[in-house]
Amino acid sequence: MYRRDIVLLGTLVLALFLTITLVPQANASPAAQTGVFQSRYFNYYDAGGRECPDSNALYVSSDTEIFKYWPEGSSPVPGIINTTNYMVCWRGSVYFPSAGTYTVYTLNDDGMNVWVDGKIAMNAWYNQGPTWHQGDFNIPAPGYYSFEVKYYNAPNAGVACVSWAPKNQPYNWKCPFPPGPPPVKPTPVPMYPTPQPCPYYPNCYPPPPPPQPQPCPYYPNCNPQPPPPQPPPVTCWYRVRYGDTLYSIAWRFGVTTWQLQQWNGIQNPNYIYAGTVLKVCPW
Repeated sequence: MYRRDIVLLGTLVLALFLTITLVPQANASPAAQTGVFQSRYFNYYDAGGRECPDSNALYVSSDTEIFKYWPEGSSPVPGIINTTNYMVCWRGSVYFPSAGTYTVYTLNDDGMNVWVDGKIAMNAWYNQGPTWHQGDFNIPAPGYYSFEVKYYNAPNAGVACVSWAPKNQPYNWKCPFPPGPPPVKPTPVPMYPTPQPCPYYPNCYPPPPPPQPQPCPYYPNCNPQPPPPQPPPVTCWYRVRYGDTLYSIAWRFGVTTWQLQQWNGIQNPNYIYAGTVLKVCPW
């Protein structure tokens, strides 16, 4: 009886020890990582914008980095995806260890859009050879944020390389398409607040406040000049001019052609007419 009680007590102690050891720590911080992306491949490409089709993907895989190069005449997925005129959508999450302004760097051939936390960070949805692009975005607090990349290839080879880092700090680059970008020299963080981007317009900074009027020197009881007139408020409407394209209007106002089509009921983005008034912002 005594020996059986000792064995039972030992079993209970071992079970309690394993329970305490194997229970996950609720307050453990998530490990920093490059990203976790679902990669979807399509044999066509659309007019751009954030949303990728949730169906009709011919091939689905995963990536932790987006450094892709497909030479001319090759397919991203041989036997399934075309050698040209295809689209790839990467959707996932990225852990940012600190708050602040970050920069996304891309090398793409042809078009690419990058969205972070639901806001566009880089917009270059048009045919082009291998071209460098970059865009700034803000991270309000450390944590995981949605990160979406939409890319298409028209004719010739395909390049889709994406990296990011705190603004003006070195970033990782493993793109197999040469050459690599010049290194970024780190700069000290300023002790004063940096200007915040204008809402809804990427890479735009607000103008400095107008100078305050000064009293007339050497003349008592002289009133200063009235302050200069304020610039007109930003309008959400634009009248199409001769020579405009839907893409040039989208680029001017920091939106996508897909958004302009949705806001204005445009069926074919290749047909817009001079004199038409378009809505160019969401409010």
